[in-house]
Amino acid sequence: MKKSGIISKAFVIFALIYLYTPIVVLMVMSFNSSRYNQMPFDFSFKWYQDLFQNNVLIQAAINSIWIAAVTGVICVILATLLVLGSQALSGRLKNSVQTFMLMPLTIPWLIIGLSILLMIRALDFEKNLFFVLAGHTVISLPYSVLVLQARMQSMDPALEEASASLGANVMTTFRRITLPVLAPAMVAGGFLSFMISFDNFVLSYFLMPSGFSTLPIEIQSSIKFGFTPEINAVSTIIIGISLLCLAIVGLIMGSSIKSLFGKKEV
Repeated sequence: MKKSGIISKAFVIFALIYLYTPIVVLMVMSFNSSRYNQMPFDFSFKWYQDLFQNNVLIQAAINSIWIAAVTGVICVILATLLVLGSQALSGRLKNSVQTFMLMPLTIPWLIIGLSILLMIRALDFEKNLFFVLAGHTVISLPYSVLVLQARMQSMDPALEEASASLGANVMTTFRRITLPVLAPAMVAGGFLSFMISFDNFVLSYFLMPSGFSTLPIEIQSSIKFGFTPEINAVSTIIIGISLLCLAIVGLIMGSSIKSLFGKKEV
C-alpha cells in the first residue's frame, strides 16, 4: 500500500512538472535581457518596458479582455436561464435540451468558425463584433452550463419547498434561496467562459472585422514574422491576472458556502 501511494504521488508530481515547467520557463525568460532567451540569465525589466510602449499589443490585449468580459456576462445570464428553465421540463425533454446545450463541446471550433463565416457571406453581411461575440458565446456557453448544472443538482429541493411553504413567492424564493446557492457557480462559470473566450484564436481569426485584432491573433502574427520576448512579458501578466482571479473566485465560493449553510458544529 505504501509503495502504491509513493508511486501515485510521484506520478502526480511528474505530471505537474510536465504541465507547468514550460509556463515557469516562459515567466522566467520574460525577465531575461536576452532577445533570444539565451543563457546566462541576466535579470531585466526591459521587455516589460518595451511591452508598455507597444500600442498594438496593448490594444489587442484590451480588445481581448473586452470581448471576453462581455462573453462571460452573456454566458452566465444564458446559462442561468437555461439551467433554471430546464428544471421545469419532463425527464426526456430535459435530457434532450441539456444535450443540445452541450453539443458545441463536440464540434471542432474550426467547423463552428467556418460555418458562421459562411452564414455571414450567404446573408451578405459584413464581419463585425456582433458575430465575434455570438461565436465566442456559442463555444463558451457550455462551460458555464456544466458548472451551473452541477451546482443546481447539488442543491436540496427542500430549500425552495420550505420557502414556498412559508409564503414566499417565486421571485422572493429565487432572490433569497436559489440565487445565493447558484452565485458561486455563476462566478466560476463566468470566469471559465471568460478564459475560453480570451484564449480563442480560431473564431476570432474567422470573424474579426478588418482593423480590429485580439491578443491571440497578434501573438500568432508575431510568431509568424519573428518572435519577440514582449510576448513572454504579456503572457506572464495574463498568467498573474488569471491566478489572481482564481484566488478571488475561490474566496467568493468559500465565503458564499459558509454564509449560506454555516459551519458544522461538532
